[in-house]
Amino acid sequence: MNKGLVFNFLGRMIIYFSFLYSLPILTAYYYHEPLRPFLYSVIASVVLGIILFSVKPKSDVFRYKEGFAIVGLGWLFISILGAIPYVMVGTGIVDALFESMSGFTTTGATIYDKIEVLPKSILLWRSMTEWIGGMGIIVLFVAVFPSIATRGYALLPAEVPGITVSKLTPRLKDTAIRLWAIYLLFTVVEISLLYLAGVSFYDAVNHAFTTLSTGGFSTHTQSVAYFRSPVVELIISIFMFLAGANFALHYYLLKGSPRLFKDPEFRFYTAILLFAIILITALNLGNEDILTNFRHSAFNAISIMTTTGYTNFDFDRWGDGARLVLLALMFVGGCSGSTGGGMKVIRILVLAKYSIHQILKEAEPRTARVVKLGKETLKKDVIDDVAAFFVLYVLIFSISTILISFFGLDIISAASAVAATMGNVGPGLGAVGASESYSALHPFVKIVLFFNMWAGRLEIFTVFSLFIPSFWRERW
Repeated sequence: MNKGLVFNFLGRMIIYFSFLYSLPILTAYYYHEPLRPFLYSVIASVVLGIILFSVKPKSDVFRYKEGFAIVGLGWLFISILGAIPYVMVGTGIVDALFESMSGFTTTGATIYDKIEVLPKSILLWRSMTEWIGGMGIIVLFVAVFPSIATRGYALLPAEVPGITVSKLTPRLKDTAIRLWAIYLLFTVVEISLLYLAGVSFYDAVNHAFTTLSTGGFSTHTQSVAYFRSPVVELIISIFMFLAGANFALHYYLLKGSPRLFKDPEFRFYTAILLFAIILITALNLGNEDILTNFRHSAFNAISIMTTTGYTNFDFDRWGDGARLVLLALMFVGGCSGSTGGGMKVIRILVLAKYSIHQILKEAEPRTARVVKLGKETLKKDVIDDVAAFFVLYVLIFSISTILISFFGLDIISAASAVAATMGNVGPGLGAVGASESYSALHPFVKIVLFFNMWAGRLEIFTVFSLFIPSFWRERW
């Protein structure tokens, strides 16, 4: 492991990161709010960045190993630095770290019981952390900074969700630029539509940031229910759905290619959502009039499966059947290459196809069969990777649920809290439901969930590799 190169690179990233405080500083100035929370954050980021950057590497050898270390530690350091503004407005350290990690990982789980009491600049910072984390911190730096772009081949696989990294162009820098351009375009369009629908410009910006990132932080305690507007809910639903799909497919669609509608993952994603909406609506028949029932069912199903976490209704008031459907959607998540979390639709699809393959193999052992995704035959190492991810995901979920259940949480609250943080969803069920926050949880529970958010966003392997001693010694 070229540790000097890792720390030097991290220092450069953290210095670049300090520029992201510019917008909340301007917002604080505009609304006559204290500038100190962000100025102190800038100073801390620059100082730490310079210290790390001063570590001189013994060589310029840069491999995937160093890429995993930089991405894993980079997300951790940036989440710690991003917590400083919360601490400066009186939030406890553990709570501030939880809120910051929740933002950057686009989880949207909050420790604030009353959102409106926070300064507008802090609320914008919360939204910005999700927007930056949605497309990816590393993807942003690869797109903007040439010195980081040259190492993109080793950095992006450790950050971009899914089983493969979609290359839109031969150069990864150009791919990153195109992904961010589409992301920015969708954000501007949503801001415009929300503003035309009667949402204030400030709220429109914040909600567009946290919709396209599938983050779910709102500027209101009631979340999207605050607006009491079916039109606003429809706009947000459309963009949540788009954000839960592979952004590479959006790129091809904008170029006139119908690849989006032929993609097996996107079609499976759409089918699961439609089935969930119909099922939840059916399970809730009689609770409300049919149109209101469908509106609430559709919005919350899309929000939970895309791991956005917005709510327009307290779904904890639904029956057990409908709530269990939502819990299942937390595990599925969005598509690969989207800003959504969870296990990803592509992995669920591969596991389903592989399971059928194994059943048929046992029934017809002499027949040669392969696992195919569309027209592509899946290689064994891809299937092994998916299987290993699934096993680790279930193992971490089980251990975490058991651990936090020792601190007064019932099994539904504990399991959904872990599912919601690992899948970067936000709201869970019971004590951490749609109308609740994570503020009352024991500090140890918040630390466990902090780790779950970090591991879930970087899809387990990147984070867990940091805890293996041989990772820091051996060469790849």
